[in-house]
Amino acid sequence: MNADQVQQIIAEAIAAELARRATPLGCGQQVAVVGVKLSEFWKTDPVMWFAQAEAVFCRSNVTVSFTKYDHVLMKLPEAVVVSVRNLVASIRPTDTDAYERLKDRLTASYSKSKWQQVFSLLKHPDLGDRQPSQMMNEMLALLPDDDDGDSTIFLGLFLRRLPISMRDHLTTANLKTAEEMSRHADILWDARACDSAVVAVIAEVDAVSVRSPCRYNRCRSPARDSHRHSPDRRNCPPRRQTPGRDGNRDSNRSSSLCFYHGKYGQNPRQCEAPCTWSGN
Repeated sequence: MNADQVQQIIAEAIAAELARRATPLGCGQQVAVVGVKLSEFWKTDPVMWFAQAEAVFCRSNVTVSFTKYDHVLMKLPEAVVVSVRNLVASIRPTDTDAYERLKDRLTASYSKSKWQQVFSLLKHPDLGDRQPSQMMNEMLALLPDDDDGDSTIFLGLFLRRLPISMRDHLTTANLKTAEEMSRHADILWDARACDSAVVAVIAEVDAVSVRSPCRYNRCRSPARDSHRHSPDRRNCPPRRQTPGRDGNRDSNRSSSLCFYHGKYGQNPRQCEAPCTWSGN
């Protein structure tokens, strides 16, 4: 090999490396990347777990079947690995369908059957303190693949789990789809929450009114302070006048006794004219 051939090989290698670096990475490239982070396997819903895993593989540019198989195998709990022991023992690094075989076995073993989904839907709990849309999503997740959720029976199962007041509004609205019913149910739920808050405030105001005694007497009207501004104070009896206060000197004098005789009787501190006390 002469010098010209060596230079040509080097130039081709450099050109190939530059072209590789200029090409954006994507899911179609046959690249195996380490450090892929998958969550622990979900025995309750393996189909959705594999959907999430494949999204991670795509973003990490992992396309080699055996590399995917390795990552999935590392995230299986002990009991799950034992359940597919014969399959794991039969797979070799040269197999081009290792991931697909493991995926098919796990989804077949741990996914709910059609009738298991139906029975879970029938036993689904009532609304409770959740948003109606949250309950709707949970119920839709239990539907078999051949049901889109807009059937009358499914919508009836959803309505049955709502409070009666909300159910009456939704049944008269002539809603056709699960999305429409879920959206309208959320609006009613939010309005119901606001009404509950108003009722709670009113109840607290009434409780304060009952605990607070009347400043004129122990009677109390529902309007807590209205009698304070009422010109005749019809809700309470007139205030009892106490002899001896400064404001009552005129009433004592009108009875022909001075203030001191009126208050202290026969032992006053002094006497003021006019006074008709018999000892004067």
